[in-house]
Amino acid sequence: MDKDNATVLFTDTAIITTAITGLLNALGIIGNIVIIFIIARTRDMRGFSGALMINHAVAEIIQESVIQIVLIYAYIRPGFVQFYIHLRLSLFSLSGVVSHSVSALSVNLYLAIYRQEQYKRLVTWKRVFAFMACSWTINIAISSLYHVVPSVYTVDLKSHSDIMYMDLTPSNCWFFLLLVLNILVIPICTTTTCYLRIRSFMKCPTMSTIGPNIMHKVQLSQMTHITTIIFLLTFIPIFIIISAKVQIQGVKAVFWAVNSSYYIIKLFLYFRLYKPFRETAKAICRNFCRDRECPTQ
Repeated sequence: MDKDNATVLFTDTAIITTAITGLLNALGIIGNIVIIFIIARTRDMRGFSGALMINHAVAEIIQESVIQIVLIYAYIRPGFVQFYIHLRLSLFSLSGVVSHSVSALSVNLYLAIYRQEQYKRLVTWKRVFAFMACSWTINIAISSLYHVVPSVYTVDLKSHSDIMYMDLTPSNCWFFLLLVLNILVIPICTTTTCYLRIRSFMKCPTMSTIGPNIMHKVQLSQMTHITTIIFLLTFIPIFIIISAKVQIQGVKAVFWAVNSSYYIIKLFLYFRLYKPFRETAKAICRNFCRDRECPTQ
């Protein structure tokens, strides 16, 4: 009887957590599509920040779509183990691109605030496109190293959930450490450094001569950095749970929900931080409301 109750509880919890995760991913996909649409419609956003935001949004749309496929796979459970392995590897690649894009946006904000005079010289289209190309190439290359790593994944066919874990051994531990370094350590260190430098910049005596608009932008950039750091930090438990042999029912979904909330929050961050983005979004909302009211008049 206890075993039956445990099975029912597992099934109910799995359905609820999967529904929550699926809803957040769906909202994230919609939010990123909205971001791309607004940037494409805004002339003043077609710069370095806009390019990085589009790269960020595209990576997240693909990532969230893959996650939805994984969720569906968890219930259908076809016998394509290799296909599931490649889905996991693609998630690692996309997570790396997202982390790199987030840290690049932080660096761009830092340079625009802290190095205003050198900004145009330091940030060029050539460097922005080179960064995006290198980010995608490096992340795909790192995940492709799986083919030269011995016995990384193990599948427990007797397990109720049949979840694939990363089996860490002395011979393949370097692969896991490389993923952690690429996806988490470097982006977190970069974003935290930019945040701390901006904090120190605000304490300088010259800040008293800066106008209220610039000060407001600096404060908003701090909020963006803090949100970015929280996003990266909440990915650590997810990374451990989905990679190592840890199975705590419901915990993964909770951390994933907190982490995925960034996909929705960043829409409001862009709205607050970038005036052209805000103006275009308001214009689209006004046109949408006017179109809905016209047929009733």
